Amino acid sequence: MKRLLIIPAVIAIAILAFANFSQSQVKSYYSGDAVNFNNQLYVASTNSGSLEVFRLENNNLKRLSSLKPFDPRFGRYGEFYDVKLAPEEGSLFVYAISGFTFYKYELVGDRLALIDSQQNTYWEWYNRVDKFNGQVVTISEKGLKFWNTDIMDVVDSLPVANAATPYNIRSYNSSYILDVSNDKLKVYNQENKTFESTIALNYKSSPGNRQTYQDEDLNIYVVDDYYAKKFDLSGRLLSSFRHLDYPGYDLTASGHTDYVYFSNGLGVVKLKKDDMSLVSYRTTTGLGGPRGWAMGLKVAYVGGDKLVIFNNGNILVLDDKLVKLASFEASAQADPVATENLYLNLDHNFGGQGASINLNGGGFLPQETLTIDFANSKTQIVADGRGRFNQNLTVPILEPSRVDIKVTGAESGLHYSIAFDIK
Repeated sequence: MKRLLIIPAVIAIAILAFANFSQSQVKSYYSGDAVNFNNQLYVASTNSGSLEVFRLENNNLKRLSSLKPFDPRFGRYGEFYDVKLAPEEGSLFVYAISGFTFYKYELVGDRLALIDSQQNTYWEWYNRVDKFNGQVVTISEKGLKFWNTDIMDVVDSLPVANAATPYNIRSYNSSYILDVSNDKLKVYNQENKTFESTIALNYKSSPGNRQTYQDEDLNIYVVDDYYAKKFDLSGRLLSSFRHLDYPGYDLTASGHTDYVYFSNGLGVVKLKKDDMSLVSYRTTTGLGGPRGWAMGLKVAYVGGDKLVIFNNGNILVLDDKLVKLASFEASAQADPVATENLYLNLDHNFGGQGASINLNGGGFLPQETLTIDFANSKTQIVADGRGRFNQNLTVPILEPSRVDIKVTGAESGLHYSIAFDIK
């Protein structure tokens, strides 16, 4: 059995860097999602409190969005807590949660467009959002809720909960749900609604955030603080790999190759799926910038395995040879927010068919895409750096009536209306 070795000096540097980072005001990247959509790698995270979506372009992780949820009742911005990227029927949808509210966005071009949002009235605080066996699911202390893709209706629920670490509840393309809790891996059978098995693991303290993986043969892979392990459904150990005795965080795979990967703070390790033997490893403490500490890990197949490491001080992308492709460094820079209350003004509040009028307004996000809906005649524009706009409109051909002119922000979901009389 092989053992991964790294010199003590590197370990000491990594620990020092992590300790210094924890004292800073920069938020840590420790989790998120990654998918292949139209043969491009997309990455998302909410660890900054904002919904951030990235695309890999020419060895650069380009940030496409960074937005916070707006609560119109209290007139303030909140934070997002989790995100799931979901390619569906030729589109890339982004599911996100914020407290009691569930959001669905679509990536249109390089911007997020809000499709719908649902706020529950029974005070259920959502901790995670995911897709289990093709179904959208929210995770809370009350258990799992399965939704239709329009996030309009709950179609099923299960009493599977992990109050300490909801991050650890996972499921892949099967009816099994995996959960690491209190030094045990629990396997729940969704069809029978019973626990299939309970597998003992070995952690030095509370397991914390740990992601497990299940392959197409229903074998289960998990890493604890001593070994990366492969089990069958009954809990029988099939093979293992002894690692550095550092925290074993996430173990996952793309499902398209014969390899699995795991993170252990110092970096990532690549193993063969069949016998868990070592293929290669990469130290990431300084690879994507300072304060590196490999925690969350996602693998997507985009012309080969692409590893996305939520590496504390940065998000890091490696290829299947564990060669760096790109990184994005965490920043203390404030996210864009609206700087004033929403408002709309018209130069004329009435006019005849075909007349030209001017609409101006503000209170939206800087550079946000806005849709002006004038009695179902729609115009798209982009707000300026202060979230303001000025646009000439033509009065639609309609019978004399009072109609609304509504302006909606694509990223924020902010909207405001003003009345207009067609004479």
